[in-house]
Amino acid sequence: MRENNGIVNASRLERVVIVGGGTAGWMAAAALSRYFNDGRRTVTLIESDAIGTVGVGEATIPALRNFNAMLDIPEAEFLRETRGTCKLGIEFVNWGQLGDRYFHPFGSYGQDIHGISFHHLYLRERARSGDAGDIGEYSMSTMAARARHFARPAAGAQTVVNQISYAYHFDAGLYANYLRRMAERQGTMRVEGKITAVARDGETGDVTSVALDNGAVVAGDLFIDCSGFRGLLIEEALETGYEDWSHWLPMDRALAVPTVSPGPPDPFTRSTAHAAGWQWRIPLQHRTGNGHVFSS
Repeated sequence: MRENNGIVNASRLERVVIVGGGTAGWMAAAALSRYFNDGRRTVTLIESDAIGTVGVGEATIPALRNFNAMLDIPEAEFLRETRGTCKLGIEFVNWGQLGDRYFHPFGSYGQDIHGISFHHLYLRERARSGDAGDIGEYSMSTMAARARHFARPAAGAQTVVNQISYAYHFDAGLYANYLRRMAERQGTMRVEGKITAVARDGETGDVTSVALDNGAVVAGDLFIDCSGFRGLLIEEALETGYEDWSHWLPMDRALAVPTVSPGPPDPFTRSTAHAAGWQWRIPLQHRTGNGHVFSS
């Protein structure tokens, strides 16, 4: 709902409609139904079983832990339900030249001294003596990953191990199903169907409702587009337009191939550069997610 000045009045948003399921849609539904669905407001998600999702392994950054904590998701339960593993960072292979390996850790390097960030001290020593060692040797996350070890930081404790920060690998399809169950318990209403038409306000241009292939019409005050690359609302209906970065990011195709895990999962994602594209490797509990990204 917009006031005369064109600004949306959040207090008058009573019907939230999420278009599309998958990880993005059910993350939105789980969060909004927890903090927005108070009996007066409603959250509805529209998706179609006929439109499949790609069940790939998902590699995340530590911010996802904050999202899960916001929803009071127990970590052990989350890892069990999504067949997830813990991730200390990302290993980049062959990105400089063949044989190069660089590990990007989560968490801090070394120890700040008198308010000076450690990397400044490291660079000064390297410039002065040329013998400061490998920067990775000052990172708990890097050294633990090299040893294929992981230890969860103790809450509230001030220890060296607590320099470690971490994220997750998980099965995206299983995570979406887990969040769907949570969102529906919290009152989210799932509507099955494909969207065939989008109605817009004649004055503001805002989306006001969507029509489904079964004849139903779903109206709302706020629409969230989680329809993926299609951009059913934001692109097809509103014609917002994409900002084209293809001159910087020419790789526009990806092949995903799961394989049997060769052994215990490594606590990191691996990204390997090749002559034509690059490859990801994401270890889960029950399999390894692999993919190759390339330019058409």
